[in-house]
This record gives sequence, structure tokens and C-alpha cells, in this order.
Amino acid sequence: MNENNKAIPLTVYKVDPGAQLPNLATSGSACFDVRSCFYVGDRITCYNAWNKKVDVVSKVISGKPSIQLPPMHRALVPTGLIFDIPEYHVMKMYVRSSVALKKGLILANGTGIIDSDYVDPCYIILQNTTESLVVIEAGERLAQCAIEPVHVVNIEETKEKPEQKTDRDGGLGSTGTK
Repeated sequence: MNENNKAIPLTVYKVDPGAQLPNLATSGSACFDVRSCFYVGDRITCYNAWNKKVDVVSKVISGKPSIQLPPMHRALVPTGLIFDIPEYHVMKMYVRSSVALKKGLILANGTGIIDSDYVDPCYIILQNTTESLVVIEAGERLAQCAIEPVHVVNIEETKEKPEQKTDRDGGLGSTGTK
């Protein structure tokens, strides 16, 4: 590790004693893996395609505590963890590539943003994009997270429209290249 890339401490509190601490899968991993944490009979908060709150009860499937997430439903999957994110940093959460590819699950909010002053239990907000029930197992590696520095900004209003800074020609969705 070089001087510009020093490891920063990240403390994690187990809300649930059965929760698994996040870990880097390899020495070259950019993100650490986060797992689900729930038990048979737990009620997992979900929302259906019509934004109606529904609970999915976990049960044993193939010998493991699991939930079945219906098509187009979103689930608030518990991790059993609280992260103590360093001040002036943010934790960014992404769905694991294999979860997206093999199960058709995505993070419902694209990228999860966990602020340094959030000290409550962390959840993974997954959405089933398939046309089938998707099984999510307890202890499954579902998300990956990175800690990144943030720049504190002072937001100020201006009465003048910003001027063109480059030779860009075009608006939304265009870099103007011809």
C-alpha cells in the first residue's frame, strides 16, 4: 500500500450476533462484501410494483433460511450491521455483479449512499427485475461497498447563468461531438 492509499479504519457494530462482518474477498478487491442476515420466520419488508408495502416471511428453502422475492418487488434486506463511517467519508453500496447477472437483482436506488452520520442498521434495497420468484438466502453475499472521501461544499445561489467552459455543443446527454 502506498502513502496516497493508506488503509482507513472502519468499525462495524453487530446489531445481530449472527451477522457476518464484511470482508475483502481478495487482496486486490476494490470493495468489501456485505451479506444478508435474517432467520426463519423473520418478516422482511418489501414493496410491490404498485408501491404497496408487503411482508415476505423467510422460510427454509434447500436447507437454508431464505426469502422468495416476487417479480418487480423491492426488499429491505437486513445486514445486521451498523457501520461507523469516518467523518468526511461516504460508504457507497453496489449490487455484486454475480447477483445482478445470475439472479436479476439490482439495487433499487442504483447506488446506495450511506452518510457518515448514519448510525442505524444498514439494509440492502434489492429489486427483482425478472419475471420469476428469486430466492435470497441468509448469509448470502449480495452487495459490495467502498468507503470514499467526500468534499464538503458550500452551496451558494448566483443570479448569473454559468458561462460555457469548453467547446461543448449540446445539452442533456450529449458531449456535442460530431
